[in-house]
Amino acid sequence: MELRDRRDDDVPGAVALLARVHDEDAYPSRWPQDPAAWLSPGGSRGAWVVVAGAAVVGHVALVDRAPGRGLPTDAPAEVVRLFVDPDRRRSGVGRLLLGAAVDRAHELGLAVDLQVVAASAQAVAAYERLGWRVVRRHAAAWVTASGEHPEVLRMAPPPRPGEAPETVHGRAAR
Repeated sequence: MELRDRRDDDVPGAVALLARVHDEDAYPSRWPQDPAAWLSPGGSRGAWVVVAGAAVVGHVALVDRAPGRGLPTDAPAEVVRLFVDPDRRRSGVGRLLLGAAVDRAHELGLAVDLQVVAASAQAVAAYERLGWRVVRRHAAAWVTASGEHPEVLRMAPPPRPGEAPETVHGRAAR
């Protein structure tokens, strides 16, 4: 397996993997009209893939949080578009992808977090195994295919060396 910056020729494989993840896990909750464009949201600070041979087995992106979007407790950078081949889960792919995104945020001097649907127990447990912690619960700004605003968790990565565990995005956790 190889972690690398996503290249243009990785996008078709990432879209194919996204379709499989969507079929198995309903992520994303609504299939995007243009899945290739969806993989490259505005404000991108980078995107990475893990490949095994020629196959994309995982994807992640890091973006700037749009001005006016989020709450004061949200970090200025957000991990998005993270998905892993269901056959490769618990093999280190997610850890590699999260590490790449968090490392880039830290290189840029930015705090980072991510959002996950609270009902996605398997995903929440995976993040928690990697040391991520819930810093806030709220209703999603987006809606599911059924028109609902699901409860989402805002999660922060493990503290960096020298950072107090109770510190979240440069502020004391509440």
